[in-house]
Amino acid sequence: MSEALRNLDQNSVLDDVRRALGRSAGVTPVPPSPLEPFIEPTGQTDLAELNARFTKEATTVRAKVHRVSDKLQCVDKIVEICSEDKGHEIALSEAEIFAELGLASALAAQGFSTFAPGEIDHGTLVARLANCGVGVTAADYAIAETGTIVLNSDEPNALLVSLLPPVHIAVLGAAQIMDSLDGVIGKLSRERINRANATRSVTLITGPSRTSDVELVLSIGVHGPKALHVIILDGRSDKL
Repeated sequence: MSEALRNLDQNSVLDDVRRALGRSAGVTPVPPSPLEPFIEPTGQTDLAELNARFTKEATTVRAKVHRVSDKLQCVDKIVEICSEDKGHEIALSEAEIFAELGLASALAAQGFSTFAPGEIDHGTLVARLANCGVGVTAADYAIAETGTIVLNSDEPNALLVSLLPPVHIAVLGAAQIMDSLDGVIGKLSRERINRANATRSVTLITGPSRTSDVELVLSIGVHGPKALHVIILDGRSDKL
C-alpha cells in the first residue's frame, strides 16, 4: 500500500471516530487543558505524629512496638521480651548502643547467655544464630507510613542477627523515624556524600516474616523471625 493510501485510510478511520463522538470530520480537535502540576505534600515534622503513625502501621502488620523513656527502661524491656525465651542464647549485634546500655551484662545478670558475632566463619555463625532464641539489633531508620524498620550494611552480620533467631528486637531513637521511604533515601544519600565508606545495601523489614506461597495461606515466620519487637527510645535525639 502506498504512503498516500495509508494516510488516507488513517484519516478515514479518524473521521469515523470523530463522527461517532459527535464531532465534525476533518476538524482538528482542541487539545485538553493541561493538568495542574502534581506537588507531593511535605512530610510530617512532628515527632509525636510520626511515632503515632509508625506505631499504628507497624502494629497493623503484627509488629509489637514499645516506647521507653530512658536507657534503663530500654534494657528492662529487652530483658522482659527475652524472658519468654529463657534457656536460649541471645544474639546481640555489634551496635554501639548496646555497649552504652551495658546490655550483655544486664542479660547475664538475669541468667541469659549472650552471643555477639565478632570474627567467626560464616557457616559456624549461621548455625549458632539459628539456635539463638532472640536476635537484638539497632535499626538505622524507620518509615512511619508503612511501619517499616531500616537496617543498612554498615554493621557486619546485623542482618543475620535480625533474620535467623525466631524473635527479632530492633532498637531505635524516636528521631530516626521518617515520614516516608523518600525521607529515608534522602537521609542515606546525604550520609553517602559525607562518608568515605558508604552503605552498600539497605534492608527494609515490615513486620514478622510472612509468606502465602502455599495455596495462598498466610504463614508467619517461614523465611525469618516469627515475632518482631520495636523499641523506641524517646529520650534519644540522635541516630543510634
